[in-house]
Amino acid sequence: MGIKHLIVNCGSIKTKHFGEILEKENLNYSIITIDDLTDEHLKSADKIIISGAPILLTEVDPKPYLKKFEILKTLTTPTLGVCFGHQILGMLEGGNIKRTKEARSSEIINQNIPSPLFDAIPQHSSFEEDHCESVTLSENFDLLANSDSCENEAMKHKSLNWWGVQFHPEVSQEYGPALIKNWLNLCSAKG
Repeated sequence: MGIKHLIVNCGSIKTKHFGEILEKENLNYSIITIDDLTDEHLKSADKIIISGAPILLTEVDPKPYLKKFEILKTLTTPTLGVCFGHQILGMLEGGNIKRTKEARSSEIINQNIPSPLFDAIPQHSSFEEDHCESVTLSENFDLLANSDSCENEAMKHKSLNWWGVQFHPEVSQEYGPALIKNWLNLCSAKG
C-alpha cells in the first residue's frame, strides 16, 4: 500500500489541490475532515498535511481545534501545516494568533535562512496568500521566511518534524508543487 498520506481538510476549498499534487507523484492519500478526525487517524498516518480553513482563530475559542491536534506533540510523524494548519502548529507550541494585514493574492516570500523546504525555489518567489491572521514564532521554531503581510510565512520546529507555511503552496502554480515535493522528500529522507 505504501506510505499513507493523511490530508486533514479543515474546510478550505483549496484542500483538494493537495490531493492532485500527490496523485501526480503517484502517492496514495486520504482526506478526512477536521470534524471526523480522531487520534487514531493521526497515529496511523505516515505523513500529515493540515489544510487552511475559513476559521478566524482570533474570533473563536481555539481550544477545541488545538485539542484535535494535541496528540501530534507525542508523535514523530512528519507534518506540514498550511495557513490555518501553520497557525495551529505554532499555537500548540506557545505561539500567539493575531490579526494582520489582509493578504488575498500572490505575494513575494523572503527566505530568511537556507532550508531544504525551499530547495530549487529562488529567493523572493511569489506564492498565493489568503489570510488576515498570523501566528507568532515561539522559541521552539526556526523562522524560514517572511513577507510584507506576515512576519512568519514559514517555520520549522527545532525538534519535532513539523513544517508550517502561512501561504498556500497547493494553489501557487509556479513553485507550490515544488515546495510540497521538497517537503515529501524531506519526510522520506528522515525515514
